Amino acid sequence: MQLPERFIFVKHHPHSDKPNEIIALDSAISSDSPEPAAKSPPDEHPWAPFRCLADATFAYRCVSRRMSNREVDEDLKLLRTEWTDQTHVTFRNHRDMERALDAAREGNVRFRTTRVSIHFEGRELGGTYDVEIKFRDPWEVMTRWLRDESLAPVSSWFSQERYLCMEHEISFSNRLYEEPCTGTTWGAVDQDALPVSEKYPACYVPGHVWLDKGLVSTKVKMHPFLLRGCWIESATRNGSGNGGAALLGFVLMPAALREIDPKTLKGVRRSEYDGLKRKIYHTVCRVVMASLERRSRNGEALRFGDGVVRVAHPGILIESMDFEEMAAWLAIRNSRSNHPCPKCLVHHKDLHKLFQRSEHRTSQSMQCVLTRAVDLNATEREELLRSYGPHNFEHFLWNFDHSDPYAAASYDLLHYFDGGKWGRHVWVLIKEYLQSNGLASRFNDYMNQFVRWRGLKHISSPTTIDYSEGQTFVDILKCALPCLVQLLPRNSCLVRIVRAMQKVRIMLGLSVTTRTRLDHLNDLVRQYEDACNEVFKALEKDFNFLKQHSLTHAIEDFMSKGTSRNMNTRVGEGFQQEVEKMYQKTNGKNAEHQASKEAMARVQMAIDEWRLCQQDTELEDNERTVIPVASETSSVHWTLGSPAPHVSPHRLESELSNDPAFRDFNVRLREYIARHHPMHQIRLEQQIQIQQCKVLYVEYQSEVDWRSARDILRCNPHFHGAPRFDSVIYEDDDDPLAMGQFHFIFRCHLPGDVALDLAMIQPFRRTTWQPNTRTDCPIRERLPLNRCQFIALEHIVRGALLSPIFGGKDGMHYIMDCIDEDMYLRVNNLN
Repeated sequence: MQLPERFIFVKHHPHSDKPNEIIALDSAISSDSPEPAAKSPPDEHPWAPFRCLADATFAYRCVSRRMSNREVDEDLKLLRTEWTDQTHVTFRNHRDMERALDAAREGNVRFRTTRVSIHFEGRELGGTYDVEIKFRDPWEVMTRWLRDESLAPVSSWFSQERYLCMEHEISFSNRLYEEPCTGTTWGAVDQDALPVSEKYPACYVPGHVWLDKGLVSTKVKMHPFLLRGCWIESATRNGSGNGGAALLGFVLMPAALREIDPKTLKGVRRSEYDGLKRKIYHTVCRVVMASLERRSRNGEALRFGDGVVRVAHPGILIESMDFEEMAAWLAIRNSRSNHPCPKCLVHHKDLHKLFQRSEHRTSQSMQCVLTRAVDLNATEREELLRSYGPHNFEHFLWNFDHSDPYAAASYDLLHYFDGGKWGRHVWVLIKEYLQSNGLASRFNDYMNQFVRWRGLKHISSPTTIDYSEGQTFVDILKCALPCLVQLLPRNSCLVRIVRAMQKVRIMLGLSVTTRTRLDHLNDLVRQYEDACNEVFKALEKDFNFLKQHSLTHAIEDFMSKGTSRNMNTRVGEGFQQEVEKMYQKTNGKNAEHQASKEAMARVQMAIDEWRLCQQDTELEDNERTVIPVASETSSVHWTLGSPAPHVSPHRLESELSNDPAFRDFNVRLREYIARHHPMHQIRLEQQIQIQQCKVLYVEYQSEVDWRSARDILRCNPHFHGAPRFDSVIYEDDDDPLAMGQFHFIFRCHLPGDVALDLAMIQPFRRTTWQPNTRTDCPIRERLPLNRCQFIALEHIVRGALLSPIFGGKDGMHYIMDCIDEDMYLRVNNLN
């Protein structure tokens, strides 16, 4: 049997008892027509187990305000008597609400409480500190996930190797990385590090730890501690439902320590404060994670959700934190120290050298440093520790198997790139340059004119933004090039670094990557380093900072633990924000109330995702109306929406006589049909009817993960009060990357109940024109309206974003290949 032209070869670990797989990638997209609205989230009723959205909203309000039973009953009575004539809330009293809350809490591992006394030796802050710890047992959390039958279909309990294969042949040259189980670290544990048992197979069950400091009230700063199961597929693991993140607890400093403002401390007192805080932090983490230590070495036999008994060996595979939190977690010195990197021993003066390789930190190497320090005097000990970066502190994960804390430290797009290299450094530099040279207003005006695109935030005045979340910075980066290139001097280093960062960012964000793609990323990092050196020489911008160096480890992280979505802190921060809201106006001590808060946080996150999904389409009411598939077509990848009444071509010409694109519309249309659809012979006396549509739904196979994706494309002169004419990639014999801008989308009704779905587009053509600063971003020239042409919708591949080059020659556009990952891979022909 011949193998598919393109396929993924899956090599399962022997203990999985699964045969190797061939996953074909060239199968056609599902013939089912896309729905007119955006895809619903997995749960159509995200407020479950509450009966309705109103019940969930009411319960959220009551829990967050810590209302008593009497207050709940009073509000419910007022809802039905004085506040409104009709309410959707179904609760009759607080007991009804409690029953729903019990159902929401069901499945959560209960919090437990313990107290520890921490003795600290110090001249200023020495003494004994009592710390109360409220936490969930991580092993109980893990075993619930492992035993859950509903999670078994989305769980991978053994490593696997995946390879992208071409030309009908199995090849092991282009390895594929996606979920953590496809990474080399999990594979190495399965291959060499687990004991062999004749009775039950040994199984590595790695966890993902997320910590971040944050205010959970106006005065209380806590460090939320989240756990995820890396064996659960990312869509479930990073979601808000069953199998999503579990809140293990909070790291809360004692009241005496919370009352101290560290900014006021100096010398010995500041040193002792940092040491005491570090000791408390690690004591709490050690207590919380204690149940995993012995089991990581010896394992524990469990009946998994698929009914098979295996010996589970827990471990920590991924740690997601910003650098400040990571330094505290690893007990290493901060970003200003001689060796600040969590993963290697690069010297601070070399942080800008992205291709300099330094010795890696390991549990063994750091233990050796502390062992050597024991026999030294205080001065020698401090000098030794400074030369390697750790504090004089044993990390609790050193006693775990399969849990090297330094290898687990992972590349985080949010903190290291979006809000780091770009948002806090290069963008700040560009903004200051624009402001100091009187160019900020023109740049903001160009950004305000930037083409609208689904999922892209419209930012009208970016230079006025002093602080924002990471996604805003990403959207500025995506839009910046056409707005900057003609504003800045010729051969501008700032234009070149923007282009370099666009490409690096898009490749870092891939949900599926391959050896080929990683090699391309490596080349892009080299281009980025060259651009940084150019900016340093021209503008004296110093790139010698830790978040710059982090890029050195990105590729090895993706190979060892899968792609960036497995380690991004963005998914954890959404959970934290809800928990913070729920914590306010509570004392954080009642364990049952704590469980209610988390349960409501999960429900609220699911509701927020559902609402976002509903809004994401930006659909106008009439866009939700679609017309049936043309009768002659049995399988299509598009659907037309927002239809208008039928009109004749002559009437269309008359009504749009001022538009050059519609000149001789009837004649040109008949000529097109005769040339491209000769089976439909139309005599001059036969009538044609035109039905305009303002929205087009197109399904296509993503080049990122080869799954089905969808674009919602507009051709609407009044979309939310403004014209919106999207562009597309379409099939053309003369141009493998043919593009055009919609001018008119319609169904053409021919005699004999024949219908053709067509569009009139303004084509883009290749050009030799170049802007002030030449980059590799592709440029196309849009032809005038009198050069519009017809195409059949069957030839449309997907939507495309092309932006005018502001201040450049009329008609010149950049292909915005970094608008999404599929577009970049498609435009640059990358596998």
